[in-house]
Amino acid sequence: MDMEEISKLKTNYAELNRFLELLANKDQLHANKEVSFDQLKQQLQAVTALLDQYKNENLRLRNALFSRKKERFVADQSGAQPLFDEVEAEVAAEEPTTDSSASDAPKSKKKKRGKRAPLPKHLPRERQENDLLPEQKICAIHQTALVKIGEEIVEKLVVIPATVKILEIATGKYKCPDCESCTIVPAPRDPDPIPKSFASPELLAYIAVAKFADALPLYRQEQIFARYEIDLSRTTMARWMIRCAELALPLYNLMHEELLETAVIHADETEVQVLKEENRSPESKSYMWCLSRSGIAPLILFMYFTTRSADAAKKLLLDYAGIVVADAYKVYRSLSQKLGFTIAGCMAHCRRKFFDAEKIAKKQASKDEVIIATSVLKIIRQLYLIERDIIDKPPDDKKRQRQERSVPIMATLKAYLDQQFSLVLPKSPTGKAIAYALNNWDELNRFLDDGRIPIDNNFMEANIRPFAIGRNNWVFSVTPAGAQSSAILYSLVQSAKANDLEPYSYLTTIFKELPKAVVLADFEKLLPHRVSEHFPVKHLSTAR
Repeated sequence: MDMEEISKLKTNYAELNRFLELLANKDQLHANKEVSFDQLKQQLQAVTALLDQYKNENLRLRNALFSRKKERFVADQSGAQPLFDEVEAEVAAEEPTTDSSASDAPKSKKKKRGKRAPLPKHLPRERQENDLLPEQKICAIHQTALVKIGEEIVEKLVVIPATVKILEIATGKYKCPDCESCTIVPAPRDPDPIPKSFASPELLAYIAVAKFADALPLYRQEQIFARYEIDLSRTTMARWMIRCAELALPLYNLMHEELLETAVIHADETEVQVLKEENRSPESKSYMWCLSRSGIAPLILFMYFTTRSADAAKKLLLDYAGIVVADAYKVYRSLSQKLGFTIAGCMAHCRRKFFDAEKIAKKQASKDEVIIATSVLKIIRQLYLIERDIIDKPPDDKKRQRQERSVPIMATLKAYLDQQFSLVLPKSPTGKAIAYALNNWDELNRFLDDGRIPIDNNFMEANIRPFAIGRNNWVFSVTPAGAQSSAILYSLVQSAKANDLEPYSYLTTIFKELPKAVVLADFEKLLPHRVSEHFPVKHLSTAR
């Protein structure tokens, strides 16, 4: 539950208490002759509606806090398959079933253990030999030498803590002994990522990956370095991260430009707290806006803004005129009319609303609403099964398959939603879910007419999630400069991972090469989706 929801609940409860106090004060109501029976009836209806609304909201928030986060749906108790856990369904289908007529009593079944995956081949091997002593290699019966017929090899995984060393860089200096002038000729030396600092590219990459990939706050890293008897304060590391972001700014700007030249992009935003913003209290909410490109050369870009307003979105999207896959946030719709881009809706958002409505309806024993939500989820599941079939198809084939298979399903869904909308309360979770789908129907249908458009915004949500996990650990940024530095470094780390690059290897490479970059081509070689063509960067797939 975020601060906005808490504030909204406080306001709603204050309004509810005002109604209850008015109804409870009978003497005042009798004394006030202007209050008619109809007015009291209207106030009572308003209170009842508010109570229902708050009950639903309370159930939704309790589900968000305590219930299973995965959208796993079972239509009924008799042989129904889960909607979004097809793997579990397939595993369950493969298990042998017992004849129910043989025994009415349930029998416990021991779960089969899966076969252990082999240890990675790319890791170095160190051989340890166990052998007999010389005197043991003699047969006790025949007194002849034993012959080795083979050996049994068992692999054990050994983890060695991070190795820390000091690299002494000796740069030779030369001069001519016969020249009168004292011109000294130094040997060439690569520039440092942070001049006059003892931070190597490897150390900077290590700190950045720990924070922005592994969600390890700087104060915990300070404690880890202390165990190695290294005095490295979090303040120093924070300054280094800001300097690294400044170093990578040209790369970050190139990523932004490429995104705005892409036909289809994803957009979303999430909260971040910044303590020392000018003319704002430390409790004020700021935002990380996000753009991304999925597909062959993915990119993810974070950008810090103090607000969630249209001005922030306009600075992020500039003059973009392509297709933006996003949720139903009103800013995107208003801005699309000004800038000229097209919005494609997110079916996952729509599905989630019916999933939540179905859970609340079950707890309220509202059979009709359970049936409606369940039926909608079944229809949406058919769309996702088609998307799974065509996931690797080219855009033209995707469009053709969607036109043939998905268009009739969407027509069925629309007819069902229109039919049920008048049968449920508009303020109920199911009523709100239906209204969301109908109000955004054109956007939700956009993927049918263009094979480049995904059915949902899950790619963006998956790449925002690491930021949200990290935010739970480091809680806030101190300054706007620190927040934007985090945005730049998160962009590099997430883009590296999306392109199957090992983040430490990628960051080490760019921190070495960026100080030497001069012309545009030098920077373009270091983009996450191009760096492998020019530098030996390790890939994540080699460790799988």
